[in-house]
Amino acid sequence: MDEAVARVMRALESGEVITVHGDYDADGVCGSTVLMTTLRDICRALHFDEHKTTSYIPHREKEGYGLSIATMEHLSEHEKSSLVITVDCGISNKPAIDRGRELGVDTIVCDHHTMPEQLPEQAILIHPLVPGETYPNKQLCGTGVAFKLACALYDAARARGAQIVEGHEKWLLDLVAIATVTDIMPLLGENRALELFGLCVLNKTRRVGLRKLIEVAGAKWGELDTVAIGFVIGPRLNAAGRMNHASEALELLIEEDEIHATEMALRLHETNSERQKVSKKMYEEARVILSEVKDPKSSNLLIVVSDSWSPGLVGLVASRLVNEYNRPVYVIGKYEDVYIGSGRTVGTFDVTAALRSASAYLEKFGGHPQACGFSIRGEENLARAIEAFQVFADALITPDDLVSTLSCEAELVLEEVNWELFDAIEQMRPFGRGNEEPLFCARGLSVVSFTTVGSDGKHLKLMVRSPGGRILPAIAFGFGHLAESLNLLPEPVEGCTSNKIDLAFYIRVNEWNGNRELQLFVEDIRLVVLS
Repeated sequence: MDEAVARVMRALESGEVITVHGDYDADGVCGSTVLMTTLRDICRALHFDEHKTTSYIPHREKEGYGLSIATMEHLSEHEKSSLVITVDCGISNKPAIDRGRELGVDTIVCDHHTMPEQLPEQAILIHPLVPGETYPNKQLCGTGVAFKLACALYDAARARGAQIVEGHEKWLLDLVAIATVTDIMPLLGENRALELFGLCVLNKTRRVGLRKLIEVAGAKWGELDTVAIGFVIGPRLNAAGRMNHASEALELLIEEDEIHATEMALRLHETNSERQKVSKKMYEEARVILSEVKDPKSSNLLIVVSDSWSPGLVGLVASRLVNEYNRPVYVIGKYEDVYIGSGRTVGTFDVTAALRSASAYLEKFGGHPQACGFSIRGEENLARAIEAFQVFADALITPDDLVSTLSCEAELVLEEVNWELFDAIEQMRPFGRGNEEPLFCARGLSVVSFTTVGSDGKHLKLMVRSPGGRILPAIAFGFGHLAESLNLLPEPVEGCTSNKIDLAFYIRVNEWNGNRELQLFVEDIRLVVLS
């Protein structure tokens, strides 16, 4: 860290061009914003030329993931960069970093991805997983790593006389909170603290562009939580890189003019709507492909390929297929003559390790055990890579790994669902990976009444009763298809064990007309019809 800070400050003081090179997902964009904001603040406080600080994010389809040799040559020749700081990438880009050194360009790597076989020894590495690194939090997101560098840079600037108030760096935590959730980092230890205070900052963020994006998306100030990040903010930031270019999201986050920010936020909102339509169509096509080839649930690993799919959306389709089939999935699209894929997993199967087993056939790859990306040139290499993926999966995955299960924290009777329990659960927020919202189950419940809700009847609204007589409302999104089965259940008869259901649920609050009541938010329903 000391070496990195000294190099950055030397570049600022001597007027060198610094380029922040990010990744095209929300983590890379937020991390790039952290460093661009920090460098801008320091330049203004110490009267350096802020225009000497530039940014670069590769095009997802044309350039692919990470720092490339071509990009390094471009930055050296056309941007006159002498220092490149990578964010959320770089640790696997030794050839590009070595080329940069040949051209007189230094590199600082801020990354958190899996260690490659060869580290870029020509770079200054800020990475929690580098061998010998003693920093205790090994699961920072890329933006979290960039935040650490930013904090050190603010300290160095203050030591040089910059009038930047102590604690100013807390205003970067909104970006850390977004990236920690979107990159599915565990909310444990330091990450939990970063997320907790990051959500506080997010709900009063000073970023004009982020405020406008939240407003056009219809989210509520003061109620922004990890769910809002995962389903509202994150998808819109990611949509830029998936559909057009991630620089649109970066420009929005660093924009200071309210009118321009409003225009950009509206465009990004529309881009996300288009992304939803296209990805839904791809998902439906993938399901057709799987159904035509063979029974998907007879395979340990699912792989679907289409020349017509946008590589920027294959990760979203893979996530949906994993949820449906409970198997690791690789979804592969094509851009020009290059196949570009994304993998998602279930259980303990490492989708990036599978890529390493097929590395001889891949152009580029990287990622985490849970999610990865890769590119392959040519049909022959594609066929061989797919074969290698399957062999790797078949050797490691057992039938028990593919049984779809829900893990509940406890089995309750409805009499135990009360405000005291709800308040205790609320103390455990923020929820996310590694600190999931507690899921409970209750068995042998009677259905007092039910109705389908929603414009197409996709959802169920129920009143359920425990054997002890407690009645509670429940809402089950996506379970409208069970209405017919519930209608066919026999009427409850004294002493009969039929007409029962088991529920897996979260405990939530339903607010309407100023009233608040506890409600079961249903995750799954099992019909129990016994004679």
